Amino acid sequence: MDVDVMGRKETVPEPVRRQAQTKVAKLGRLAPVLEHAEVRLSQDGDAPAAARNRCEVVVEGHGHVLRARARAAEMQVALDLVVDKLERQAERLKGKLVGRSHPRRQKVLSRA
Repeated sequence: MDVDVMGRKETVPEPVRRQAQTKVAKLGRLAPVLEHAEVRLSQDGDAPAAARNRCEVVVEGHGHVLRARARAAEMQVALDLVVDKLERQAERLKGKLVGRSHPRRQKVLSRA
């Protein structure tokens, strides 16, 4: 999975960039149809200290789009929250795709 990490008005520190790339890339194993992800990290100086850092992630692939955003006091915490949300979305997407590709089981009525 291709992961682009972008910062708004500032550059993203290298440790945060690496952490974002590794965590978001793991989503590709949950739902292989996902191909590209954009991670947007920003800080809002006017927001309260508990929600100053914002992380938004958009994951796309084969016509499917997963989006999540979170705010936290630290960037790593916001990234963890977003990845948790996206994991649930990816599992749900995979369930839908697998359910669609498998034939439904037919109930066989036995006559006595």
